[in-house]
Order: sequence, then structure tokens, then C-alpha cells
Amino acid sequence: MSRRISQSIIPTTEDVAALRGPFVAKGANDPVIKALRDYFKDSVPAWLAKLSEEQELTRERLAEIRDASSKRRVVIEALPEGGARDTALAELETAEAVVDDMDTALAGAGAGAGAFGVG
Repeated sequence: MSRRISQSIIPTTEDVAALRGPFVAKGANDPVIKALRDYFKDSVPAWLAKLSEEQELTRERLAEIRDASSKRRVVIEALPEGGARDTALAELETAEAVVDDMDTALAGAGAGAGAFGVG
């Protein structure tokens, strides 16, 4: 026969409230969810929603997109593994690849303009 040791504590009403509080589902009005939405909204440059094929992007604007992507990635990577996380990360990787490609092209154009613009 083995020994069993059992210890327990009976929580007070205040203890129960404090222990449940952070985990109670608050729905769409959850302040944490609202803060997360605001974080995503505030981290994206306002001009990006209106971007079209007729507009030109500078290296500074590409840097703004890169910064927004980094901020979004931190939150998305904290999500549990699954389809939504994988899709969001894949979209970020695609956007980051486009930004890198454009930035490389602009860097090359800038270097070429300096070399050929003299004379």
C-alpha cells in the first residue's frame, strides 16, 4: 500500500473572482481583443489601403510596409499552430518578398543613376 498526501484549499469569493477574471470570455467587447485590433490598425500605414498600380513607392514607403509586417508577425507567431496562422504568415512572407524585390530594384537604380548621371 502506498501513501497518499492530499492538500487543498477552499477559495474565497474574491479568490474565485480573481482566478476566473482573466479567462472569462467577454465576446466582441473584450478589451484585449479591442486592443489587438487597434494595434493591427495603428501599425499599418494609412496610405497602404489606397495603394494602386498607378502610385509610386519610395524606399521610405517600403520601409513602412516592412515595419508593419514585422509588428504583425510578432503577434501572428504567438498564435497556436493552425491554418489561420499558416495563411497569415504565408501572406506576410509574400508581401515581404515583394518589398525586398522592390527595395533591391530601387537600390540598384539609385546606384546606377549615380554612376551614369555624371558626365
